[in-house]
Amino acid sequence: MMAETLEAKLELARLRERKARARTVQLRRSLDKSNRRVRNQVKYTLGSAALALAESGRGEQLVSGLRRWLDHYLTREKDRLILADTPFALDSGEGGDAEG
Repeated sequence: MMAETLEAKLELARLRERKARARTVQLRRSLDKSNRRVRNQVKYTLGSAALALAESGRGEQLVSGLRRWLDHYLTREKDRLILADTPFALDSGEGGDAEG
């Protein structure tokens, strides 16, 4: 009789543990999703601010420095082409390996 109640308690404890682990996984996924959303919003905001500054004609030193950095950093042709109609346009192929 006592063994049955102990086994039942053990089974309930295992069930609670599985539920707690599942909830932990769910919360981690939710947090990761939220963190990605915040990171993407930061990138969007910084990019928008840099574009607004460049298009205003002010901050030329910052814009030219960023353009030099991009020229060095962007090696894939498609990444360079996406900037073609922006103040950060780069000459194709200057960054090294065209498809890197």
